[in-house]
Amino acid sequence: MGFPFSKILSLLALCALVLGATACGGDEKRTAADVPADAIALLGDTEVPRSEFDALLQRAEESYKAQKREFPKAGTPEYQDLKTRAVSFLVQRYQFRKEAEELGIEVSDEDAQKELDKIKKDSFEGSDKKFQEALKREGLTEEEALTELRDRILQERLYAKVTEDIKISDKEIEAYYEKNKQQFSKPASRDVAHIISKTKAKADELHAEIEGGANFAALAKANSTDKSTAKKGGKLPVTKGSTVPAFDKIAFELDTGEVSDPVKTQFGWHIIKALTDVKESEATPLSEVEKSIRQQLETQKKNDTLQDWLKSIGKKYEGETVYAAGFEPPKADTGTTPTVTTGE
Repeated sequence: MGFPFSKILSLLALCALVLGATACGGDEKRTAADVPADAIALLGDTEVPRSEFDALLQRAEESYKAQKREFPKAGTPEYQDLKTRAVSFLVQRYQFRKEAEELGIEVSDEDAQKELDKIKKDSFEGSDKKFQEALKREGLTEEEALTELRDRILQERLYAKVTEDIKISDKEIEAYYEKNKQQFSKPASRDVAHIISKTKAKADELHAEIEGGANFAALAKANSTDKSTAKKGGKLPVTKGSTVPAFDKIAFELDTGEVSDPVKTQFGWHIIKALTDVKESEATPLSEVEKSIRQQLETQKKNDTLQDWLKSIGKKYEGETVYAAGFEPPKADTGTTPTVTTGE
């Protein structure tokens, strides 16, 4: 079983969230020379420690080894990309901490410990030994794990605060439903029965027996190569568009009780019998899909709000962020924006 932090704290996954969100450039009043030797950046008077950067890259290297991949060599574009992502992640981590402080959002040691205990119970059956082994594989101490969890909880609370006023009106739901009504339609359906044969000769032989009065269900049980339906006399409930085109076309053209000539598909030769009338397509009532539409629209609106918020954070701290030499983000604006999901 993999350690849960590997999903939460994977370098590439984390930095996919923030790449492009941290503004480039620095404080005009300060330069790289003002950044202490043991830091990679200054965010106002707050230092972003070099030790955290080194630890992040070390964990990334361990992840590469675990995947039996060669870690990018220093100086290569791949290494530079990894380095840029790590710097972006760490700078934004401290931006989030500042924002949380301004908004009065706190995460106690007890909060982090409670989450760590839950992970230990849910993922490691409460075994401290298994938990410690997983920490070792990830290159983490328990204290580092608690710090990572504290930041994760802080981020979740920040996002909740940023999106707490988002509501979806009934009018928005109705408009979405009307615009996408086809999406909420139940396709036409009916019950058919079929017999599949590997050769046309066998299909023709069975078809002749049916035309002569033989029992379709009995022939399906004895001869169909589709064993899952054969035991039910070939019965197969179908919805329009759910089967291969050649089968679908004939299945919905037949009159009730009618038997088709052999039909060729990639599965063999089918003889199809219409067992019931076609139940025509109908729209699903808004009342049945209202809840799912509300959740979908709410999630999208929250994601959009978070995207805008992340951009605003980058701009807000642009003037007070200065990087150590060699750690400056790329100057070119690629136009990329972070991808954030609420997890709902």
